[in-house]
Amino acid sequence: MPATAANAVRAEGRPVAQRTIHVIVPIALKEVMEELGPDFERDTGYRLGTTLMLNPQVPDYVAAHDDWDIAITNPWHVNEIVAAGHALAESHRALARSPLAFGARGVSEARPTTSSEGIKAALKAAEKIGFTGIGTSGDKFRSLAQSLGILTELEGKLVPLEGGGPMRALQAGEVDLAALPLTNIAPVAGVSAVAVCPEAMDVHIDISLCLRPTAPDSVHDLVNWLIDPQLDDRLRALGAERFAL
Repeated sequence: MPATAANAVRAEGRPVAQRTIHVIVPIALKEVMEELGPDFERDTGYRLGTTLMLNPQVPDYVAAHDDWDIAITNPWHVNEIVAAGHALAESHRALARSPLAFGARGVSEARPTTSSEGIKAALKAAEKIGFTGIGTSGDKFRSLAQSLGILTELEGKLVPLEGGGPMRALQAGEVDLAALPLTNIAPVAGVSAVAVCPEAMDVHIDISLCLRPTAPDSVHDLVNWLIDPQLDDRLRALGAERFAL
């Protein structure tokens, strides 16, 4: 893992302060941060305190609270936060891009379909499709169904749910498919992505971050750790690719 300022302090024999870094994490990256967070804590001695919410909720939370150091959300929501004066524009960094995908129960060795016809067939074959009602991925899903010309046909089988609800419903057998960012599917045992939307469909979910203007050095350590290219392969395995703002 990449070196950080905290590693350097530890190497010199001085104790690292046990400080909690407060991070707003979108539900789209819940499993990713659960996978990566312990490594950062072990490598640096810092602690991560995460607050989970849907992407559209982040700007309002930031405006009403001062208990955050890093806000991770869609780039357009980061722009809202910056425009409101709650973060500096230069702190806006691209983090990861996750394709919209469709998960089903069971482990499959088959490659997920990425063609328009394959995705359309998977959606039409499902009896119930869970999606996040007010989340970014839910908006992307409806946009996809509209572009495929099947939104009206699907309406009777769509199940809008709260954040985290589509995966819970899928695991409970309440829906056949869960429409989610691949980052919510790839790390989860017992489910597989049966369809993944290619970038050309323009329904991917971009995630970036910004910092509280008074953020201490420890927060910059976490940002540098998260955007380090050495993390790219692990992010890819968890359903995300890097992108540029």
